[in-house]
Amino acid sequence: MASPPPPEHPAKVLDKLQTAEVALLSLEKDEVVVYRNPIWRFLHFMGSFIIPGLGMFCEAYFVFAVGNLSAVWKAVYPSCWKTHTTCDKKLSDSITYTQVCGIIFGQLVLGFCADRIGRKWGSVATAATMVVGGILIVASDGPTDRALFAMFTAVQFIFGIGVGGEYPVASTSANERAESSSALSKRRGETVVLVFSMQGWGNLINTAVIIAIMAGFHQYHPPYSSYALEVTWRLSYAIGLIPLISILLYRIFHLRESAVWTKKREALRAMGGAKASGVQGRKFRLLLRYYWHRIFGTAASWFVWDFAFYGNKLFQSTFIKIINPTATVIQVLEWTLLNSAVALAGYYCAALTIDKPWMGRSRMQMMGFSWMFVLFLICAVHYTELSTPQYIHAFQFLYYFSSFWGQFGPNATTWLLPAELAPTELRSMSHGFSAAVGKAGALVAGVVFGLVDNRTKFWISAFCGLAGVILTFITIPDVTTLDLREGDRRWLAILDGHHDMYHGEAVNPKNLSLVERLLGYGKRYKPHADDQYAITKTSDDGVATNVKGMDGYEQRAQ
Repeated sequence: MASPPPPEHPAKVLDKLQTAEVALLSLEKDEVVVYRNPIWRFLHFMGSFIIPGLGMFCEAYFVFAVGNLSAVWKAVYPSCWKTHTTCDKKLSDSITYTQVCGIIFGQLVLGFCADRIGRKWGSVATAATMVVGGILIVASDGPTDRALFAMFTAVQFIFGIGVGGEYPVASTSANERAESSSALSKRRGETVVLVFSMQGWGNLINTAVIIAIMAGFHQYHPPYSSYALEVTWRLSYAIGLIPLISILLYRIFHLRESAVWTKKREALRAMGGAKASGVQGRKFRLLLRYYWHRIFGTAASWFVWDFAFYGNKLFQSTFIKIINPTATVIQVLEWTLLNSAVALAGYYCAALTIDKPWMGRSRMQMMGFSWMFVLFLICAVHYTELSTPQYIHAFQFLYYFSSFWGQFGPNATTWLLPAELAPTELRSMSHGFSAAVGKAGALVAGVVFGLVDNRTKFWISAFCGLAGVILTFITIPDVTTLDLREGDRRWLAILDGHHDMYHGEAVNPKNLSLVERLLGYGKRYKPHADDQYAITKTSDDGVATNVKGMDGYEQRAQ
């Protein structure tokens, strides 16, 4: 039986880690061009998040279109969507479930791949998949309504794969773009949330496009023209292909690879490349050992948020019917447009405050979940009174106000945090896993909300908010002021089996969750250490005898 290899000499360990750190920390930050003309300056600022966020815009445009078009389909295909004489009710329900399953698959698979092939080609893969799926959605057809929606349902899975990949790739790319820019490094959260805000625009513009096409055909009230409504839903999807194809071409020909991802690969090669001890074979076990609480926290928080969020999106048309029982198709869409506009304001409030020390990530997430709990609890307790004409506008305010706090809270933070709390090497995969668990919450909500009455839906959503507050308080650290390269320095030490030699800001108690502080990670922090792994003394034969740790004190090399 072969004996295990002898342990590396501390001097060799320190030299290897120091070399890796030099590669990691040698990133030259891009300088942002400042335009004197205020118009050009504004356009440059808008482009800085509109172009990177077009993928999120397109995914929201197509994903939320299913809910927005359901009323249209009921009018144009009543035997399939309303009376269910030609289609089983499960067929129409399965569109959402199939789409979400595709999203989960894409989040896991493309999220994993983007850590290996890079952010650029991961972005190209997601956009290309969405383009193929989008074209097939527009072209969906069949000899009967049942055949048409059978094809439509199947291609939703393909499109969903691209959507799922966009979540981790867009978030990690935005994080790393901010990390590599001297002007954006202190506005990392704002940069990421502004990119994410394009999801809100996708939802709003899809609703507006459907309304505009229906208005162009004068489809304000029954009886509706079957031809006009069929053109409405197909044309609305076709319009969504324009930005989708544009972003694919941009990513192929103009998008640069993430400098942060490239530098991390160089750091890993400095430690011995793919065959280095702990770099490949042990890294997933090490990730679970040292980051399990963060992964659990981000995944579980996203689950309860998506459970409440998508559950209420499914409930939205029912709620609008409570407000206006005689609402026409276009009136339902107008109420949906108003809700989307209110929610969009929440994205920008989140972007404006998320990097402020008095707010930060964890406080914002707890604040949003707290408002969800309070507002939905009021709706649940007083549901009977609020459903009456006397208080219906108060009910409307509570429901739409909850949309604002959902975006100015967990919807922004659950998208941002998984990419910030994981090391660069596994950032996309970790984000994809958390997002997949979140989408599982949406699947469960689709089943559960279909089995309970309207009042119970508000009770469930309220306690999802309470669960989110508790999960955030226990498992989510606030890394608002932390340089993410510090997290990578800690990860390099973990990979090489010397976590005890890291004493930097990544283990500062203020940057740790409650669970991490209870596990004792904060005890490793030594605030005046800034020379990591530096060899300070050598013997006559050149072998290190003492080393300087993060605390600045000499440690005897064994």
